[in-house]
Amino acid sequence: MSSNTAKTILVVDDELGIRELLKECLEDEGFVVKTSHTGHHAHKMLKEETFDLVLLDVWLPDLDGISILEHITKYHQETPVVMMSGHASISTALNAIKLGAKDFIEKPVSLSKLLPAVKKYVSSSAEVVQSVTDVVTINMNKQLKELKDYLEKNYFLYQLNQHNGNISKVAEFSGVDRAHLYRKFKNLGINLK
Repeated sequence: MSSNTAKTILVVDDELGIRELLKECLEDEGFVVKTSHTGHHAHKMLKEETFDLVLLDVWLPDLDGISILEHITKYHQETPVVMMSGHASISTALNAIKLGAKDFIEKPVSLSKLLPAVKKYVSSSAEVVQSVTDVVTINMNKQLKELKDYLEKNYFLYQLNQHNGNISKVAEFSGVDRAHLYRKFKNLGINLK
């Protein structure tokens, strides 16, 4: 998606009032918002179109949100998911994050917490797409070391995004010792906030 294209968000919640509130607020922020009131309907929508973000309730009448999250992380890995619940335990929240959710927001939803999270995950996925595009359109007239550093930097930025900034997971996934990874980040100019 180009940067001037409105980002599309799927809101999955069985409560009409929450769906309408989130749709209205997110549309005011310039997003295209689609809604679903059941897990089965959300599955159908995910098969038919691509979303830049999914806001997903944990408790739905037909399928639980964790099952939908597992489906999204398996078949739509590039789509960030933010879970929402008013009744979930801390263990449910931790499990959702472990399964790939980017964030977990309690209901009643605070727009002051939701909007920054939405903007963060929608823009970070766009930055990753841009990084991957840059790698594909690389200038082959550069010296080999410069190309290697460029590719490594983009690879690690992508992995940091995929693993939610977790250095241990990036080290494990990339097969690089954690201490060596910190030195590599410093040499490549990757700042860890």
